[in-house]
Amino acid sequence: MANRAYLYSLSNRPATFADRPETLSGLSEWAYAVPFSYRLLMSGDPQRCASLIADGLADDEPGHPTPLYAISSRFEPGLARLKRFAGIVRALAPAAAEPAAAPAAPLAKAAPSLLGRLKRLFSSGHGTPAEPAPRAGSGAPRHELLAALDESIAFLEAHRDDYLLLETIELDVMTASEAAALQANVEQEIARCRQAGAALDALPADPAEAARQLRAATREHAAAPLDALHGLRLDDGFDGGGNQPVEYVLGLMWSEVLYFDLHNRAEFEASRQA
Repeated sequence: MANRAYLYSLSNRPATFADRPETLSGLSEWAYAVPFSYRLLMSGDPQRCASLIADGLADDEPGHPTPLYAISSRFEPGLARLKRFAGIVRALAPAAAEPAAAPAAPLAKAAPSLLGRLKRLFSSGHGTPAEPAPRAGSGAPRHELLAALDESIAFLEAHRDDYLLLETIELDVMTASEAAALQANVEQEIARCRQAGAALDALPADPAEAARQLRAATREHAAAPLDALHGLRLDDGFDGGGNQPVEYVLGLMWSEVLYFDLHNRAEFEASRQA
């Protein structure tokens, strides 16, 4: 099983494993990485909180669980930043044109559905892509990236709550097992979330200039805070589908159904009484 990062919306900041929210919904999960979209969403006041996935490690001595942490952040500021990011990416669309010598393209097909993109992403390790992959970060955003951003915002609007919860424990235990090291991993991730928000906030208010600086920062190493944008793709290879190389995924796949189906307060209490 792949180790994943998990993102939820919920109504509280958990102080303990048993401090369950009244409302809770899955949002997304990603194997072996924390995508940029997660960090941008978590950038609106990220703080260390209790993990709701596990209360200690499997090899802990009885009665002495290892403290496990997740990250909590307010929902609205992160969503506002993701919306602004989408607007800046959309401003890139008319800024770049296809080469004049390119052959005439067939009529554009409708943007693939979310299910279609999931199938393409998770089948990308088999076979060869139908077309040669463009250079990382090249060209303007095409219909698939723009549609994915629109779908992302619509999904998040429909699942908004007071807080977001980012669970990284499966990723953290890949490199650490001691309590202090696990906590340090979470603190480092909090810093990355703050850096993502600072990078977006540093882009100019003018959409065209913001788009120019965003594209440049994804391609070349920039000074802080814009260095947090390096490696993103702003074309239809944004999440690495179709065997396209990507250094830093945007992470625009969303679902209520995650591997860890966390319990809200009523469900948690019922499970303890069973």
